[in-house]
Amino acid sequence: AREYLQGRALTEASIARFHLGYAPEQRDLMKRTLLARGIEEGQLIEAGLLIAPEDGGDSYDRFRNRLMFPITDTRDRIVAFGGRALGEQRAKYLNSPETPIFHKGNLLYNLANARKPARDGNALVVVEGYMDVIALDQAGLPHAVAPLGTAVTEQQMQAMWRLVAEPSLCFDGDAAGQRAASRAAE
Repeated sequence: AREYLQGRALTEASIARFHLGYAPEQRDLMKRTLLARGIEEGQLIEAGLLIAPEDGGDSYDRFRNRLMFPITDTRDRIVAFGGRALGEQRAKYLNSPETPIFHKGNLLYNLANARKPARDGNALVVVEGYMDVIALDQAGLPHAVAPLGTAVTEQQMQAMWRLVAEPSLCFDGDAAGQRAASRAAE
């Protein structure tokens, strides 16, 4: 994880500011750690941190061998996580599932931190992902946010418009980015 972050030229200050972490590769290390701290297995499953197999087998950590990005609500409380694969895994990025406190279509990554700079400068930049937001913040543009999926939702657009009249959408130039921009414009 550290090598990946260094390769992306992230500073220690940015890593600390965004509370980036690492989910080890072991199948149940987080589970064992949190159970030992008195957190109940059912709570961990409901929070989306553990997966309970349908066949009734032992639950296991959702995030393994991933760079971890805490996702906060509008009041800067951690409500979910995003994880970037660091090895050979099917999904490059994996978010927490929908839970009673996390609805990805309602939140924007970094909104709590970007709110004041966006209002003060009357500018909000919407980019595709976590690393884009962090890189812009590190470069002196603290008014960047990202949707938590492939498309910007109506709820996310409403949150943007509560901050600025004209948010700037800056998605990647690839096919996925062009589709996301077209859907957002619609």
